[in-house]
Amino acid sequence: RAAKTLMDHDFLFVESAQRLASRLEDINRSFVAVLDLGCHGGELARCFAKNGNVQNIIQADLSPSMAALAKINEHPTLACDEEALPFAEASFDLILSNLSLQWVNDLPGALIQIRQALKPDGLLLATLFGSNTLQQLRTALHQAETELESEFNTRLSPLPDVRALGKLMLRAGFALPVVD
Repeated sequence: RAAKTLMDHDFLFVESAQRLASRLEDINRSFVAVLDLGCHGGELARCFAKNGNVQNIIQADLSPSMAALAKINEHPTLACDEEALPFAEASFDLILSNLSLQWVNDLPGALIQIRQALKPDGLLLATLFGSNTLQQLRTALHQAETELESEFNTRLSPLPDVRALGKLMLRAGFALPVVD
């Protein structure tokens, strides 16, 4: 359902895609085979349209509607689950994920599959919401629900802590993880 009006409220995806793209500008290397995992509306592909270091982008999203929305770019798109990647080992020089990985059910498993899909000298760059995201909303929901119903039900997904994410990346086999 969100794909129908995504372009009306995609400012956060666009902003984080631009920041992710700027991180890549600091790397003096060409990336021939690139996967945009969780492509939403194709924000990352648009950021790299004029960047000669990034070529052959494959856009993938869990939602077929989002993948279809991203297809407005010239890059191939597909719908696939981050937890069951349909790619051979060592397929990509670069895997990007923009505000998508925090929603997977099995983050350690997804990270292992991402590492396996990367070439031995491949790079993963991702943005995701961390444990302090939406803290005020979490607190307000907890207070309101406790007052009204004398109990608390989790209304928001748990989000990874920075230190825990670094440890997860090491467990998944990433050689030099940097998490900030």
